[in-house]
Amino acid sequence: MLEAEKAQELLTKKITACKTRGFLPTELIDLVEKIYKRQLEARGKAQIPAADTLETVDALQSSQGAPLIDRASFPFDRDQTLELFHEFLDLAKDANPALSEAAAVISAALTDKSLDLDQAMQAHRSGDESFFATWAAATPSAPRTLPMLVQAAMTPSLERAAQELGTKANLKTSWGHGHCPLCGSMPIMSDLREKEGFKYNICGFCHAEYHVPRLQCPFCLEKDTSKLEYFEAKEEPGLRINACNTCKMYIKQTDFRVLDRRSLPLVDDLDSLTLDVVAREKKLRRPTLSAWGF
Repeated sequence: MLEAEKAQELLTKKITACKTRGFLPTELIDLVEKIYKRQLEARGKAQIPAADTLETVDALQSSQGAPLIDRASFPFDRDQTLELFHEFLDLAKDANPALSEAAAVISAALTDKSLDLDQAMQAHRSGDESFFATWAAATPSAPRTLPMLVQAAMTPSLERAAQELGTKANLKTSWGHGHCPLCGSMPIMSDLREKEGFKYNICGFCHAEYHVPRLQCPFCLEKDTSKLEYFEAKEEPGLRINACNTCKMYIKQTDFRVLDRRSLPLVDDLDSLTLDVVAREKKLRRPTLSAWGF
């Protein structure tokens, strides 16, 4: 994970590139930029218990594939999350009309107490999409607004918790299971690093980066190379889709042997929508939402 100052510099360049592509509305890209900058600032200030005070599975359970802490119990900074949620809600009110309308509905629900943010935060921790489905119906102009805001507000402290828990796990040792070794969630992106092409997955929930076998489906663990394919799009040099013909799922991968730059996975995911279009045309599916909850 990049230091905040370096990430800020890279973010500016990536956001400019996103705008020139024209795939997404400028207002949405501006919102993402403002949120991400605030997240980078907040990550180092998140209050998370020290790793040695957290109850985790033992070494044997971990070696057999158990995550250190179940996702539904993953530590995060509640006070910081509430503060960031209200900041990001205000930003959404000033975005495009669709987001502004959805933000107004959410704001009214907080006022009349029909929306409980503690329930919303736990729904994100538990991966409970049924909770957010109700709010999607209540905000038809932008149905993913609430999960986006909740996820964005929780992200800094979840990342900080992952950094802390990473001291109790060797994330550079190849992890052969189809989920994050820290929280048990599915990966959202992968990287090939160094000249040897070591493969790292990025968790879709806590954003931990962990070493995995290169020739293996990250979801169903298929190892038969005849069933593993990759596709590229000329608009996305250095990025490609890794697809599995057994489970019909895919993940996007950045190849740093081709690209002489560092990664911001959350922005890379947003900036590579062309690959998602290619994947859907090939009837492939992605088991995780984007890094922004939509």
